[in-house]
Amino acid sequence: MSMAGQRQARFWEFLERGGFQELGVPTLVVSLVLFVSAMTLLGANVSELRSGYARVQQTNAVLLEIAMVNADILRVEMTVRGYALSGDPNYLTWLKMEKGAQHSRVVTLDKLIGDDPDERADIALLTKLLDAHAAYFQRMAQLVPTDRERVIAEMVDYSKKVKRRPIENLLVDMRNDETRRLAEQQHEAERRVVSAYHYAIGISSLALLLGAIGFALVIRDRRAGRRVA
Repeated sequence: MSMAGQRQARFWEFLERGGFQELGVPTLVVSLVLFVSAMTLLGANVSELRSGYARVQQTNAVLLEIAMVNADILRVEMTVRGYALSGDPNYLTWLKMEKGAQHSRVVTLDKLIGDDPDERADIALLTKLLDAHAAYFQRMAQLVPTDRERVIAEMVDYSKKVKRRPIENLLVDMRNDETRRLAEQQHEAERRVVSAYHYAIGISSLALLLGAIGFALVIRDRRAGRRVA
């Protein structure tokens, strides 16, 4: 008998001596359960990857809205400057439209951030700063017909002192925080995916091993039954 044959004979002798010959079917069942568990883990990985993609999309949407808020406040200032320089009342209509767009932007941001307390605090502060910014330029617009020179002088002073800086700083902080949170979430998600993948591979390997043993036990038990008959 060859070396491989001797090892196989000793293996079956060990199984029969230990009373494992009747465990073929239970072993196959255990193998199937383990295999299903491994597939469940892999399915969870797919779900985690989809969630990660959704988080990236949400972060991109938040960053876009933050950038647009910054553009909105600049458009408000340019609209009032245009009105002060030209006296064209059409600028007042555009100013009203800009105010509505700014409000919609904040509402959209509020919906995107969810229930994170830090982000909600940022939104509350941003709303307060934007209201003050809008009130100032609304007052400037109302003064244009009676005191255009004063309005132009005040707006030049406003630009020199960069009165919008608190809003800009807040928007920068919000953008940085959003990017940092995404990086942390992605790192944690990658850790979970890799861990689940390794577990799934280990469980699958064990399931295949037990399945092979169970199948071999069932075949051997049937052959032994036919020889006895």
